[in-house]
Amino acid sequence: MKNNSNLLNQWRAFWAITWYSLRAQTRNMATFFFGFLFPVVFISIFGLIGNSATQVNIGVPNNTDINNPIITTLKKISIVKLTFAKKSYLDKQISLGKIDAQLVVERSTNLANYKVMVLTGNANIQNEQIVRTIVTEVVDKTNLALSGVSNNLPIDLTFMTTSSRQQRYIDFALPGMIGFSLLSTAIFGTVFGLIFLKKTLVIKRMFATPMHPLIFLTAQGTSRLIIVLIQTVLILLIGVFVFKFYLPNGLITFLELILLSIFGLIAFLGFGYFMAGLTNDENAANPMINLVTLPQFLLSGTFFPISSLPNWLTPIANNLPLSYFNTAIRNITTNAEPFSSTFPYLLGLFIWSAVMYILAAKTFKWE
Repeated sequence: MKNNSNLLNQWRAFWAITWYSLRAQTRNMATFFFGFLFPVVFISIFGLIGNSATQVNIGVPNNTDINNPIITTLKKISIVKLTFAKKSYLDKQISLGKIDAQLVVERSTNLANYKVMVLTGNANIQNEQIVRTIVTEVVDKTNLALSGVSNNLPIDLTFMTTSSRQQRYIDFALPGMIGFSLLSTAIFGTVFGLIFLKKTLVIKRMFATPMHPLIFLTAQGTSRLIIVLIQTVLILLIGVFVFKFYLPNGLITFLELILLSIFGLIAFLGFGYFMAGLTNDENAANPMINLVTLPQFLLSGTFFPISSLPNWLTPIANNLPLSYFNTAIRNITTNAEPFSSTFPYLLGLFIWSAVMYILAAKTFKWE
């Protein structure tokens, strides 16, 4: 009887500890985030990416008559994306491997006839063949439709091929890794670093001295700036010398990337200071930080292009802070654009950072 009573007590103790341990875990936001929210978000994002269809990008000069039957038919084909721009811009894009072909449609002397010239790049052989097949089919069908107007073939089709630079994943991924490291250092390092200094009363002792609080925050930011510069230089050196990462203008592009990294860190630090002022507990800070950083890592073009996302999600992804930085940095690397092309994206990043610094000023606590 005594053994049975002892066993029952042990059994009650087991269930009591299990119950209160379960309640403690359900109240822990980190458990909720990493156990439930993170897997759901992760699966959802990559599930949406997997649903994107193959697409070919065909450039069309601005001075082309967009009402001609060739362009009109191509617009209706779902896997064809038409990019309208200046011919000089399209020439540059096809040489960089950013578009698959360039299509020029001109009227001949007979108003019923057209001359179609297609310049394809050889960076992506599969897409080149898709472009040739689609354009040939469109021209053949249009020839049949217009054959009653002229005794000759109404449309003259010519294909030409030019050498273009093959787009490698490292050319896309390396700028994303710079943005990844910047945001991680600015938020994770700042939030957990300041929480530790508060809990150990280091900040309180510092303020017993005549030091101004702004000097303290500036010093914190400067230390992270030094770390970020080392990270960026290391990433670039490995990318250039080991993986042959493409720097369009050599040292000038290298220095431009360093300048963008400095601006990016200053902008992202606002997020770190804001979240550091919301809590003094690491357990509460962890899910809050991931709620801000994880969507940006997944949606801001860090690991895969934003264009891979569904159309309804693209406007949101394009306007995230990290998206602005990643787009700006890729403009001067993979797109070989001048530094001035980054200004609209830096403006967007500046607006985000101004809002976060204002919120940080209202919420930051020293204790």
